[in-house]
Amino acid sequence: MKTQPESPRKTALSILGRLSGPADGEHSENGYLNLLLDSAIKKSNPPLSDADRGLLTLLTAGVTERRITLDYIIGQLSDRETDRIDPRVLDILRMGIYQLRYADRIPVHAAIYETVELAPAGAKSFVNGILRAYQRKADEIELPKRPDKPVLPEGDGLPKKERKAYNSAFNRFISVNYSLNPSLAARLTSAFGEDRAVEIAAAFFSAPRPTLRVNTLKTDREALSEKLRAEGFETAPTKDSPYGLKIVSGHGLPSAVREGLCFVQDEASQICGAVLDAQPGDRVIDVCSCPGSKAFSAAMQMKNRGEIIACDIHSSKLPLIENGAKRNGIKIIKTVRRDSSEDFPGYAGKFDRIICDVPCSGFGVLAKKPELRYKLPEVSAGLPELQYAILSASAKMLKKGGRLVYSTCTLIPAENGCVTERFLAEHPDFEASDFTVGDRKSENGMLTLTPDGGTDGFFIAAIERK
Repeated sequence: MKTQPESPRKTALSILGRLSGPADGEHSENGYLNLLLDSAIKKSNPPLSDADRGLLTLLTAGVTERRITLDYIIGQLSDRETDRIDPRVLDILRMGIYQLRYADRIPVHAAIYETVELAPAGAKSFVNGILRAYQRKADEIELPKRPDKPVLPEGDGLPKKERKAYNSAFNRFISVNYSLNPSLAARLTSAFGEDRAVEIAAAFFSAPRPTLRVNTLKTDREALSEKLRAEGFETAPTKDSPYGLKIVSGHGLPSAVREGLCFVQDEASQICGAVLDAQPGDRVIDVCSCPGSKAFSAAMQMKNRGEIIACDIHSSKLPLIENGAKRNGIKIIKTVRRDSSEDFPGYAGKFDRIICDVPCSGFGVLAKKPELRYKLPEVSAGLPELQYAILSASAKMLKKGGRLVYSTCTLIPAENGCVTERFLAEHPDFEASDFTVGDRKSENGMLTLTPDGGTDGFFIAAIERK
């Protein structure tokens, strides 16, 4: 008898149950969406059809990135507070409202019937009632509007309560409309101002398409573009990186990735590699390397001549770097397990270039990791000290006249400019070095890339030893 695959909605519900948490608290640490989704697809027996795989991805990604908005809507329709609804039933309601509000291609009757079928017997009427109520009242439900008055800084002369009310209203507007935890919304507003914070929050909804870094050891951008077109992929050259191709249309990843003609790397990381400016014959160390893409880029810039040491604190991750280097035809990378916040004996002043891509909160890649929308910035409060320790230990290995590139994939200033400026203030033998890549220009050796500019949210600083 032929086995029937599990319903994609049921599988989606299982994944969401492992990710869901309080809308204003930490996200669940049971897993990351992309890993859980990949695992579910691989384990499906028989394999999911393309349509079912697409529905599973749509529901898990869509519900995860819109969770706060969905909970607000459910709160408008239910006489129960959302934190008093059974977590599994709440996930079912989120899936149903998401399909009705955002998934235009799913018929309304299917969205309601299939969602109600997922509910336990005792909750079916409740779920059905909420979804039917949404059907009737959808046009009447309004999300919080942007307040007329601006976010007000300290020292504006207003009473503290009044200022707090204005600021809270704006952060609630961003939080509910763009599904960000309120604390993160406040951090973005503080760092970028109201208008830019809204633009950045909106950009986090943009479905990311893969960007490829051409392996210039084997091919060039034009030849790779032609090969991809023959496979059914349309691409466009990256705006600022001279080595990138954005996939505009096509399904999955092209065979060129498996063949080592390119690898997946966002343009922000490619710009970071261009800032490093590694040269043939250089000695380079990548202090937090896994999965190795920045080390691969450096090897290609070096034309496979010189030496690169790729480090990671987890020995289990080193094979990822080694296998990637082999696939791309790179012969100059050596992997080492080490804690890069500590000194590396015997290597003081030995490297021409240092890649210092430190662990960070990840608040620049929410479009790719939507579960991070619900992680409180306060959880990452200790990261700047670790980042500073890694930067300080790494800088000791830089030659005079050499260049170190410090980078993160977050937009939180405490992890970016604050760490860099502290280091420069406490190490007078180092200085910031301005750079230009395409149309991107640094200021005081630092550059912040934001997702509304077409890349991941990313920070890059170039530091040189005098």
